[in-house]
Amino acid sequence: MRNAGISLKNIFYFLGISTLAVWITITAKVILIPLLFSILLALFLNPIVNFYEKYIRNKILAILVSYITAVIPFLLIIGFFFNQSRILFGSLPSSRDKIKEKMTLLMDWVDEKLKLDAESTAHWVDEHINSMVDVPVDFLRESLASTTTVIAHLVLIIVLTYFLLLYRVGFKNFLLSQVGPDQRKNLEALFIKIQFLTKRYLLGQGLVILILGILIGSGLWLIGGPYPYFWGFLAGFLEIIPYVGTTIGVVLPFSYMLILSDTLWQPFAVVGFYILVQQIEGNLISPNVMGPSIKINPLFIIMGLFIGAIVWGIPGMILALPTMAITKEILRGFDRTAPLSYLMENGLSRKSGIFLSKFDSEKFRLIKPLLRKKED
Repeated sequence: MRNAGISLKNIFYFLGISTLAVWITITAKVILIPLLFSILLALFLNPIVNFYEKYIRNKILAILVSYITAVIPFLLIIGFFFNQSRILFGSLPSSRDKIKEKMTLLMDWVDEKLKLDAESTAHWVDEHINSMVDVPVDFLRESLASTTTVIAHLVLIIVLTYFLLLYRVGFKNFLLSQVGPDQRKNLEALFIKIQFLTKRYLLGQGLVILILGILIGSGLWLIGGPYPYFWGFLAGFLEIIPYVGTTIGVVLPFSYMLILSDTLWQPFAVVGFYILVQQIEGNLISPNVMGPSIKINPLFIIMGLFIGAIVWGIPGMILALPTMAITKEILRGFDRTAPLSYLMENGLSRKSGIFLSKFDSEKFRLIKPLLRKKED
């Protein structure tokens, strides 16, 4: 028998390249994070620039008009929104005692109904209330803490996006030249898919933010919460980070209502309403707005968020989903990696049989069998 598949040398090569890639990813994050955001923005703006270039011969002017049309209004809205967030959340930690008082009243009621030890419950409230308030507040403070850094990154993203759009034909032709003439049509089709995917993701996220902002804001208004549409659109923006953003989007208005409300039913009505909205969003809004090509199964989303948070922090968590969606599309473009794209896709439990029915042939296998019988 002879080894026809993975050799020890290949394993060392793989481990060495993987280690180097991780090291570069961590150490070069200052440029890689803006670069990835710039690539996403350039893919989104490319159709708009192409449209303006039909009427404006000057490429630079066409790009600037595209910025004025699609980017600057969005940046102004984001800037205003986050400035208001900074003002509002600046006073929240000082109200921790009020939250503790409300939680103590709630736990006293629970103790009375369930016959629990009041002293142990009070100790639990003292021990956990600080962390319960600090986690979401610290998360947003980390996002908004350094205005200079944020502005510098935004300027760098705009500049990089400009040059990516200006040289986009050259970059495209370079990539096409790296494959044979018989493969160029497939590669161009892959470029079109990635551009469509990016456009659908960014437009879809914008529409989801708008829908959730109006829906949650209206619900909080009916409940009687303060600044209902601010909280609604905050929840919509936080939805960009799956699971983590959703949780923070609930905890923040819940904590704020504990501070201001004279009753306990309003804060818990907020939680119940958020749970209802999340069911609507997960089963109705996102599947129809974002489309099935965007959906990644929860296992890969959690892994992506975890890795993104460790490597790049909050920007890594924001980039995790679009990066995985584009990676899934790229993997699907090649025979050997196509099964991996289906492994990443949502609804894996319903499609588990596809690997043995559709991909059970040599051309779809990532590696050859490790051992083969010796030929006679």
